Amino acid sequence: MTDLPQFARFWMVCRKPMHQGARTEPRQRYSSRAEAEKIAGRLANETDAQHIVLEAVAVIRPGEAKQGGLF
Repeated sequence: MTDLPQFARFWMVCRKPMHQGARTEPRQRYSSRAEAEKIAGRLANETDAQHIVLEAVAVIRPGEAKQGGLF
């Protein structure tokens, strides 16, 4: 696992999963947390559903052993 430097991190928005099998499928990257939070707030108001902001913090490459993982 390689931690991403701060300049390489990005944020995404998705609807909050409602159950264990729910799929989160964020499709748009945002370059700042503030921008992602603004969009999440707008989507929450438009859909009357909770949304969450996700942050990319590490890269896992094929063949790398899981070392603590992301969770």
